[in-house]
Amino acid sequence: MKVFASIVILASACSAFSTNQGPANNAATRRDFFSGVASAAVAAGVVVAQPPAAMAKSPAPLPPINGIYSDPKHPNGYRVVRAADKNNAVVTLQDEPKGPIITCTGKIKTSKKTGTTVTFDLSPKGGPKNILGTVDGDKIFFPDGNAWTKFPGVDGIYSDPNHPAGYRVVRLSGSKMNITLQDEPKGDVTELVGKKKAGGYVVDFSPKGGPKNLGVQIKDGQLVFPDGNAWTKF
Repeated sequence: MKVFASIVILASACSAFSTNQGPANNAATRRDFFSGVASAAVAAGVVVAQPPAAMAKSPAPLPPINGIYSDPKHPNGYRVVRAADKNNAVVTLQDEPKGPIITCTGKIKTSKKTGTTVTFDLSPKGGPKNILGTVDGDKIFFPDGNAWTKFPGVDGIYSDPNHPAGYRVVRLSGSKMNITLQDEPKGDVTELVGKKKAGGYVVDFSPKGGPKNLGVQIKDGQLVFPDGNAWTKF
């Protein structure tokens, strides 16, 4: 650990660093800088060693799996794959437009040798309990040769700076924008619907206590709102 060392030498009352000289705010600044250090005796050399303030660590980036995928075995459906954290995945899927929406889970592993893999538990939909998916770019490959492919364009999972612990799943269907969102990991999951209009969409945020007709524009991979907030695609 690096140690920050300061030597304060108070020679005498006539020293250039006498407490009788310099504005009060300078003295306050010195006190802040050497916080926790007792007053030094006159003519004493004091060595102060203390570690710098702990730097806030940036959270480790999540595995690159977030997205909405197509499955050639269910061409009318979708698979929303989301990293809940670096070790766990959540999959929300629907095989047909009017079919049930099912939630499954997965265990994520990442290594330099094998890259990123996800062991999916698809038993809630009648599939295998431990099927290995290998992530390669915008695809997830399975042992039977099937591959899920991430949708390009607007469809995807977005972050919202107003709710950094949450997520927003955005899917376009014809002239509609379907949004599934959660503000906090244990918060309510809310469904919103927007309609296409000139220059973007109008989304009804009233199910989560927001305005009923909030405009949103699609710009450079972001969903931009009138207040300046912008959702960014993972």
